[in-house]
Amino acid sequence: MAEYTRAEIVRRIATMGRLHLAGSDLAGLDLSGMTLVGADLSYADLTEADLTDAQLSDASLWSARAARARFRNANLSRASLGLADLSDADLRGAVLERADLTGARLDRADLTAARLRGAWLDSMQRAMAMGAPPLRYPLRQRPMTCVLHEDHLSGPVALRCGDRLEMHLNSLSEAAARDPRLARLQGAPILAGPERPRPDAGPPLVLAFSAIAPGRARLVLDLGRGGAPIAVEVLVSP
Repeated sequence: MAEYTRAEIVRRIATMGRLHLAGSDLAGLDLSGMTLVGADLSYADLTEADLTDAQLSDASLWSARAARARFRNANLSRASLGLADLSDADLRGAVLERADLTGARLDRADLTAARLRGAWLDSMQRAMAMGAPPLRYPLRQRPMTCVLHEDHLSGPVALRCGDRLEMHLNSLSEAAARDPRLARLQGAPILAGPERPRPDAGPPLVLAFSAIAPGRARLVLDLGRGGAPIAVEVLVSP
């Protein structure tokens, strides 16, 4: 049974502005037509909830359980749906432009007439969902270089085969840069490298990788000195 009624949620929005219900039980709740812009519904249980025509732009549904939920004609532009369970969900006509669907489960989800411009669905998600548009890639002019600075790391990083990824690292020492355990991939073998920095380079020292195959992986860098590793999600398309 849902923890809140529709009326209670309306009162929360009126008093608090943006809704913060991370991890809440909202299963089966009627939220149709509600304005939930920027709401935090991460890890919430939205199983069979009705969000038809809801305004959910910029909302976080990260790791939400939304099996059989109804999102028909909902606005989910720029929403975070990473790792959400959307199996059997009704997403017909939903606006998913620039939404993050990384790792989302879309088994039998209906995406008929959904707007997906700028949203990435991998081939498995498209195969499992219904009504998903075919995978198409625009023609390439030339490979690109993506530059990431240590102080401004964010992900996932989207590359295409042949692109170059440069990581500019202020805290990387020359000794650590020579350590063969410096970089590792968790997932598909999508990157080659790193190319070692020149001895006279830096700071910052630059580690360079080449995108060699489509897929998804986590790039983990162990910079040594007892610090926490740096991890970046990387998506490579053909």
